[in-house]
Amino acid sequence: MITEGMLLGAALLVLVLFARSYVYVSEGEVAVLTRFGRAVRSQQDTLRVLTAGLHRKLPWDQVLRVSIKEQSVELTGEEDRTVMTNDGIVVRYQSALRFAPLNDKLEHYLFGLARPIEHMVGTFTCLLRNEIANFRVPPREGVYGLSTLTTAEQLIDDSLGAYALIRRERKTLNERVTDFGKRLVGDHFGVRLEAIDVMNFEPPDELRDALNTVVQAKSDVDAALFRSEGECQQRLLAAQKGVEIARERARAIEVEMVALGSKLAELEHNHVLDDYVARRRAEVLSESRHVYVRGTAQPSTTLTRSAEQKVTP
Repeated sequence: MITEGMLLGAALLVLVLFARSYVYVSEGEVAVLTRFGRAVRSQQDTLRVLTAGLHRKLPWDQVLRVSIKEQSVELTGEEDRTVMTNDGIVVRYQSALRFAPLNDKLEHYLFGLARPIEHMVGTFTCLLRNEIANFRVPPREGVYGLSTLTTAEQLIDDSLGAYALIRRERKTLNERVTDFGKRLVGDHFGVRLEAIDVMNFEPPDELRDALNTVVQAKSDVDAALFRSEGECQQRLLAAQKGVEIARERARAIEVEMVALGSKLAELEHNHVLDDYVARRRAEVLSESRHVYVRGTAQPSTTLTRSAEQKVTP
């Protein structure tokens, strides 16, 4: 009985050791082995990293799995964080950190810090709060050094200060924080920083109504501007069409006059112009209901006086 139990126990031990002698690593993650608390290294004294697939190991080796996919961590936690801008306004914001562990830097990621994600969240939260508190951008200038901001945008900047600036230049803020974070990370965290994104940026409650009023005013101004531009473009198009029509009419009259002059010159050349004019006068007079003829006095009369005679055919 004892022998059978020992054999059964030995068989179970062999099965357990065999099962613990292999490790399966899924796609999108890597694994690092530790043996009695020490990381298993290769012959080149570098950390041995197991990629996707089935690998052999010693039964007593421990497996530390690390996902190398891009990960996103909320920097603000479950609630919005608040920060004071450079003009003394307290605003609320939400942000996230996107990163991915690096295969060749896993030693820093696993053994450099006790809680690397919490450490990164704290570090980049402080960095983002400092950037928001001191955020400034150079003025955007157009032709001849004039600002490219519209009157409504300038009104928003003047009334809401740093909040309006950060809200409008959120992309610049994200790029600055991300670039500085990439220089800061280096080999310290063992990750590749993708981006630090400010996803939401809300004004304090006392400025919410003012913001809505200014934004509504900007919308009204933009709508009036678009309507005016539409009317001006419509009038300009109508004027251009009118000019084209008048030009075509003038060209047609010019062609007609040239053709008529050429025909009259031909008649003059053939010595029949006077007959043609007389015939056309007769045709016009025959179609008229009233004809007014202007005549001159007799040559023998000393007074030269014009007389108008009404002729009714």
